[in-house]
Amino acid sequence: QCRARFRVSFGGNIAIPTGGTVGPISLALAIDGEPVAATTMIVTPAAVEEYFNVSSSIFLDVPRGCCQRVSVQNVSDGAILVQNANLIIERVA
Repeated sequence: QCRARFRVSFGGNIAIPTGGTVGPISLALAIDGEPVAATTMIVTPAAVEEYFNVSSSIFLDVPRGCCQRVSVQNVSDGAILVQNANLIIERVA
């Protein structure tokens, strides 16, 4: 096996900021700047500054001698607030 396997997990609270338009908001885990569709976390607050907890995880295989950037991206149309965010990366194999 010429790879290392990692479990990447994200959890946090998201909301629409004051002055924003009420509607669905979403985040996704991204690998090398590209959002992974299967990790999209979507909520629809009824009002601004109404926080919802979201979480997602993915297994990531990194080839030997290589690297990958992991991030969390706002894939919503507008700005969002994020609180108590945790990005955890665990090597599993």
